[in-house]
Amino acid sequence: MAAERVINEDETVVLIPATTVLGVPNAITATGLTPYSALTAAVINTYASVTSVGSGAVSGGNVTCALLADDFTLGWTDSEEDDEKSLCEPGNSIDLTGMNFDAEMAGFRDATSQALPIANKAQDSVHELWRRLTFAPDVPYLVVHRIGFPSTQAFAVGQKIDVYFIETDVPVDVHEDGAKQKTSQSFISKSDGVDEYTIAA
Repeated sequence: MAAERVINEDETVVLIPATTVLGVPNAITATGLTPYSALTAAVINTYASVTSVGSGAVSGGNVTCALLADDFTLGWTDSEEDDEKSLCEPGNSIDLTGMNFDAEMAGFRDATSQALPIANKAQDSVHELWRRLTFAPDVPYLVVHRIGFPSTQAFAVGQKIDVYFIETDVPVDVHEDGAKQKTSQSFISKSDGVDEYTIAA
C-alpha cells in the first residue's frame, strides 16, 4: 500500500489574541487567560470557528482560507545560543536561549468591500477578517498552526500543533498589474512558542 501524504489543503492557521503575564504569553478568552503552553481544544476552537467578521468586533479567528499559499512562511529556525560559561562548565558548553521562527503571510483583499466605509465592510468575508486582524502594528497574537486536518475541522484533544507568539508589524499592500490585491504581514517574532504541542483536554 502506498503511503499517504498530507496535502496542502490539510492545514489550519488561527490567530488568538494574546497578552503576557509575568513574561508568559497567554491566550485571551471571554472566560479568562490560558498560558500558551496549556492551550485546550475549547480555547482554540473559540477562535478556529470564527471565519468572518460577523456582526460585531472580532479579536481573533481562523484566517486559513484568506492566506496566499505561495507567500506563506511559518516555521522554526535555529535557536539563539549562549556560550558564556562558568569555570566549572565544559569547554564546549552551549545553552539554548530564545526560540526563533519566521512568520510571514499575505492575505487576499476583499473585492466587494474596498470602496465602503470601514463600518460597512463585508461582514461575511474571511479576507476582511484577515485585514481587520492585521491592519495595525504591535498587536500580540498566538498563532496556532496545525497540519494534517482540514481547516474546517474542529481542534481536538491529542492533536499536534505549533504555537508561535508574535506581534503584527505595519501591513504592506501588494499591488501587481493584473493580479489580485493582497495585504502582506511580516509578523514580529517574540522568540517564544511551543513546538509540537499536544492539545490538552
